[in-house]
Amino acid sequence: MTRSSVSYAVAGVAIAAALGLAAACKSTTSSNSCGSGTPPSLIGSYSLTSYTIGSTTIPNPPANGTLVFTAAKYTVNLSLPNGTGGTAVIADSGTYAITGASCISETSSTGLPTFTGTFTLSGSTLSVSGTAGGQAAGSTWAKTS
Repeated sequence: MTRSSVSYAVAGVAIAAALGLAAACKSTTSSNSCGSGTPPSLIGSYSLTSYTIGSTTIPNPPANGTLVFTAAKYTVNLSLPNGTGGTAVIADSGTYAITGASCISETSSTGLPTFTGTFTLSGSTLSVSGTAGGQAAGSTWAKTS
């Protein structure tokens, strides 16, 4: 795997469940930055709209992916350009937890780094930003069901 694809793969994990990271976020979140109130339900299926790693945003296409949230678990599949003309495929699943109204952490069951960040769900658009393995990443997703 090339260095670029490894970077995308590490960031993809974080995003994976997540979620549509559109902007870089602090690597840790405090309860003060999570907002108060009841968080929106993320349960459903999503299609990747765009993926951001560092300051580079990759639209769909060439990036594509799916994300599914159940009551406590997520499954994510991403296909991202690897920087050398090929594709990095990231498949991950695990559990997630929401803190406050807008913070999320995802713990991979496949050994990928833990993702922590924030999210917003506005209508059918889910945006997520945060870090995984020290790599800032974000993604935007369209809810499909």
